[in-house]
Amino acid sequence: MYPKMKQLNLLERSFKLTKIGLFFAITSSVTTQVMANETALWRSGMIAATTAAYLTNALNADTMLVESGTSGDVLFLRYSARWYAEKSTYLSDDFQITPSLQIGYSKWQDGFSLSHADTSNVVDLLPVFRWSGDDLPIFDFIDTGIGLSIMSNENISDKEMGGPLQFNNYLGAGWQLGKKDQWEISLHFQHYSNNDIYDENSGINFTHLSIGYNY
Repeated sequence: MYPKMKQLNLLERSFKLTKIGLFFAITSSVTTQVMANETALWRSGMIAATTAAYLTNALNADTMLVESGTSGDVLFLRYSARWYAEKSTYLSDDFQITPSLQIGYSKWQDGFSLSHADTSNVVDLLPVFRWSGDDLPIFDFIDTGIGLSIMSNENISDKEMGGPLQFNNYLGAGWQLGKKDQWEISLHFQHYSNNDIYDENSGINFTHLSIGYNY
């Protein structure tokens, strides 16, 4: 009896050790490949941190958004947090404007190139005004905004933005979803340019889809 139990324990331990060994082998292989590519490493970290921020609402935001779109060859992905004012301005019994502050970080990329020369990191700061109410046709809300942006690379694709400081205009319309309207989806148009404060001012226009969660 006892020898058989010892044999079973040895087999179980061997099996566990084999699984642990395979786990570390796979993990080491993946880690080595990731570390060999610095861009993949920090992008993976950024995605993990952003996912954690969304799941925990670490920024204590009213709404968190993920937005993705394009402007010609330039691809666009942005993570945004929005904080609404406590009071709205009512234009009628069923129509109101609610101000908010939105901060976003976006990655602009020329096609599918991973080169740093073909990408730009952009931070947006803008007040956004939400127009909503039963008087609004088709859509549940319309968002308008204007603000400032800072970009790391002012030249991307065939666009010469002139310098790091840019102005941006924001217009979108969408719908709220879910039993408690906790989800929202919207289509947006956003324009960036420097208003001729630099010699070059190509400007760029993005159309993008936005998906948000209201906490």
